[in-house]
Formats: sequence, structure tokens, C-alpha cells
Amino acid sequence: MTWFVNYQQNITVSPADRGLAYGDGVFETIRTFPLSFSELKFHLSRLYRGLNKLGMPFSAEQKQTLCDFLYQTVLPKIEHESVIKIIVTRGEGGRGYLPPINCEHMISVGILPAPDYNSQRQNGVALSLSPIPVSNNRFLAGMKHLNRLENVLAKQRLTVPYFESIMFDSHQHIVECIQSNIFWFKDGLLFTPSLISSGVQGTYRSAIISGQSQYCVQTGRFKLSALESADEVFITNSLMGIVPVTRIVDRSLPIGVHTLTLQKLMQKKDKHGAI
Repeated sequence: MTWFVNYQQNITVSPADRGLAYGDGVFETIRTFPLSFSELKFHLSRLYRGLNKLGMPFSAEQKQTLCDFLYQTVLPKIEHESVIKIIVTRGEGGRGYLPPINCEHMISVGILPAPDYNSQRQNGVALSLSPIPVSNNRFLAGMKHLNRLENVLAKQRLTVPYFESIMFDSHQHIVECIQSNIFWFKDGLLFTPSLISSGVQGTYRSAIISGQSQYCVQTGRFKLSALESADEVFITNSLMGIVPVTRIVDRSLPIGVHTLTLQKLMQKKDKHGAI
């Protein structure tokens, strides 16, 4: 595991950093192969959107510096499939919650081992229902900010044999899973929850919605009954890709033809379309 802070290796993070004190920042985890990043444009786009929402945007020069560092310093170090984690905070300063007018970003970039999800992609997983609700807040919805305590609490309550847990908002609408987005097929149509008010707009979710043309994705506000009547269910994130769901609590589900078709389509895109 290797970390860079403000593009320098082995530099520590100040305890006064606002990311540590308040979660004042955003992060990305990027699947990376020798010579290529997977879906980098989606990750950087979400990173920059999150920084804009928090009122600490990157300048064009900062964006170029980050890209140059990823390609010129990080990518040559990748010898096998890895995970690149980028954390950007507002840095130090301000008084209490009030941020400084002009922030000096703290940028951390880590090179981490990649988890192995081959078994889950092939055999499917079981989902439980999380008792931890997801907050509704349109100002934070979509971004991958550093305040992830709801997910931490939900993960603590996840028990064997379940791989993931479905999370709902306070009105019992499906939002996402702890660390993945959720999709399902019904009568050949593909559905996923809207994330206008809560949840994380996963980069793989975005790639499925806009990066393939075989299935048109319908978004909306859905309750558990939508999953109970679904023909096929799968979960996604940028590291695991598409993972079929074979059980939700006590209900068994098949690994269906539509899920397998989309899985093969996206795997081909992953292999040949990394940028």
C-alpha cells in the first residue's frame, strides 16, 4: 500500500485537516489495471461535481495536475489489478464549521490491493434488509462525500451469510446497498432507484445508464414490493462490476438471462473501454 499526500510520498495528514474534523471532502475508488484506469472520466466527473457542491471547486490547473500525476506517477507503478483511492478535503482553516474563504485542498492518492469479486460475479450473492435508514438531503445526494457513518453502521449490522444489505430512506423507498447500487429486471425492463434526494451516484451505475444501449434504464421511487416482484436483481459498483443477487432475505432469485447479458456486455466494455 502506497500513499501520496499533495503529490508527495510519505507525507502525513495534519490533525487539523477539515476532512478529519468534519468529513469536509470527497473521495473516489478507481479500479486500475497496468496501462489503464477503468471509467476514469466518470470518477473524475463525480469528484469535481462533489467539490463544486461543497463550494471548493478545482481550477482547470488543479484538474490537469491531478490527471498528470495519475498518468505519469501512479499508472507506471501498477503491475497488476489495483485500486486507486483519491481523497480531497478542504484542508485546514476556518473557525469551527465555518470554512475558510480560500481553501488549500489536501489531496491524498493511495495505491491499494484490489479485492477479488470473481466468485460473487459468477455465483451471485444474498442480500438482507438494513435497519439503518439513508438520510434524504438533496444538497448531499449523489456525491461520494466523506461522511459515511450510515454505511459504517449498516456494515456493522451485516451478518453472515449476507454479502450486502439494502438500505431505504425514511419513507421506506429503496435507495441503494451499503457499498453498491441496485438494479432489477421486470418483464425485460430494467429499473433502479432515483438518487435525487439520497444515495451515491455510482460510476458503474452511470456507465450502465449511459454507456450501453441494449437496455433502457427506468429510474423512480420504489418500495420493497418492486424487488419482491422482480424477475432478476443485481448490484453494482466500480470494483465488483455486476454481481447477480440470488436471494433477498428468504426469497430465492435466478441468475437470469438479462443479468448475464448485461454482465457480459459491461465486462467487454471494461476490458476494451478502460481509459
